Amino acid sequence: MAELNVKTIRASETVSPYGPGAIVDILGQSFMVPTGDRWPSTKVRRKVSSDRLVDALGVDDLWAAPTTHSPENQKTPGLEFERFPGWLFCQVCRRMVKWTRSMETGRIPQCPEVACDGRLVPMRFVAVCMSNSHIADIPWVEWMHRDHDGDCAASDKLKFESAEGRAEGLSSLQVRCDRCGHRRSLGDLRRDVLAVEGFTCRGKQPWESSWGQCGKPIDPQQRGATSLHFSDTMSAIDIPTVESRTEQHLEKLRAHKAFAALAVVGDQTARQILVAQIAAETGIPEAVVLELAVPAPAGGTLDVRATRSGLLAAEYEAFIAALTDSAPTEGFSTRVTSLSTDAAGGRLGGLLSDVVLVDRLRDVRAVLGFRRYTPEAALVAAAPVLPHERKWLPAIEGHGEGIFIRFPEKAVRAWAGQEEVQSRGDQLLANQNPSGLGGRLHVVSPEYVLLHTFAHLMMRELAFGSGYTAASIRERIYCESDGDYGVFIYTTSSDVEGTLGGLVRQGEPDLLAPAIVRALEQAAWCPNDPVCIESEPQSIDGLNLAACHACCLASETSCESQNLLLDRALVVGSDDVRGYFDGVLDAILGQRTGRASEIG
Repeated sequence: MAELNVKTIRASETVSPYGPGAIVDILGQSFMVPTGDRWPSTKVRRKVSSDRLVDALGVDDLWAAPTTHSPENQKTPGLEFERFPGWLFCQVCRRMVKWTRSMETGRIPQCPEVACDGRLVPMRFVAVCMSNSHIADIPWVEWMHRDHDGDCAASDKLKFESAEGRAEGLSSLQVRCDRCGHRRSLGDLRRDVLAVEGFTCRGKQPWESSWGQCGKPIDPQQRGATSLHFSDTMSAIDIPTVESRTEQHLEKLRAHKAFAALAVVGDQTARQILVAQIAAETGIPEAVVLELAVPAPAGGTLDVRATRSGLLAAEYEAFIAALTDSAPTEGFSTRVTSLSTDAAGGRLGGLLSDVVLVDRLRDVRAVLGFRRYTPEAALVAAAPVLPHERKWLPAIEGHGEGIFIRFPEKAVRAWAGQEEVQSRGDQLLANQNPSGLGGRLHVVSPEYVLLHTFAHLMMRELAFGSGYTAASIRERIYCESDGDYGVFIYTTSSDVEGTLGGLVRQGEPDLLAPAIVRALEQAAWCPNDPVCIESEPQSIDGLNLAACHACCLASETSCESQNLLLDRALVVGSDDVRGYFDGVLDAILGQRTGRASEIG
């Protein structure tokens, strides 16, 4: 008898990468994570507190999956995953078996043939809906016999085997029915063939028992394809309550006698005159006056981009407060440090203004839902709301440390104002506008691409000296308001004790500046140059420029923008554009020929 097999994943993985709807491989077995309505009751779940994230997402609660130190105990509560694909085949005799929930024993599935003791493994292909994010097994029995004249519909006599002859690719594999002798090549397992033969989506997820009313086209995909799961997540760092600059501006504007009139003045000329007057008398920029005079729309569907922007803007304010020691430190322990002035001939100091080390932080991450096949497909809620139930989302909390680096407004604006820099930003923006995925990312600007690419370079470098794996280091990019530029590189652990201080140690003056210089020096020449640095828009929907796995791309768990909106040339420069850190590289590598001209 097969040995009882206990299947576990880490608590942090229940949000990403194995959140609801994801396929997870455990010891060669394949399962799918169900949505929150299939989770155990709140009596065994763990509540996650984060008022800021709850308010931003418009939910009542955040819940973490139940955890245990004794998974072998049969009474231990846990998440009930669904075996998917449900069709398995024997590695020895190649028999295909439709596995059902009633056949589950907690052990590894074994071949039911009397004379065979082979192990059953999942079929390699699944059928995914092209519009509504449904997924199901390939209808192997119907597909196998659809092009056969007989009336055989045997489901227990199928075998998955290699085809005879010298066929290549999918055509080298076939499904054979032992009862009627019919064979069909997997070369016919294509979207166009399935459409012609009348196969459409049945409108269900693997954990659902009844079919829906979908009827959209389906596309066969390999079980491990990344397109089977696009997760929408949102995270927030616990920060102290500080009065933001926006709140300070709003308080000053409300005290101005003419501010209330802006809400009712309809004539644009009169409105502009009034805005200019208020700005001159309060010292607040006209754009800010106009923005605060327009009330935000209420209700409606959650705007993911705007919600994330609001969370980041508040965090940036907390870092600014930390620079003046005006931020409370409970749960957000910070200290201000500086960069070494000796690095790169002193040129680094004018390009990076402030450094805040966060010795202790708390990060809460929630999953909103998922999509399949394309980022534009219908969103499936991570926790469908049941009647008379409070609205909630699956979440996880982590404790850790990080390094915040602020960029000076004047230097960034001077660099971003160059025509060549704007041109590269415009290339990405032109590709972002029609992109469904790009619409959920930060709006492209040269400033954001600079900060994002710099963060990736630093994550790669800091992984060497901090003692943490590259996949455990994350980024947060702050570019939400004009003039607010910064990056936060951090790591967290699900252990309440947090992390060990290796990353924040790299932020000390004697280590941070040399690490930045090394990161820039490494980025100055990519192993794939000149192809990489001269690249036209590439990656998904052309949302990257000079960026590849050898120089810029990070682990999937590290990047907030799915490894998009990256351009190494904006950081280190190229023959066509002056990089923000070009002067630093000239100081450490010598004057480089053929580079774009200096700023100004």
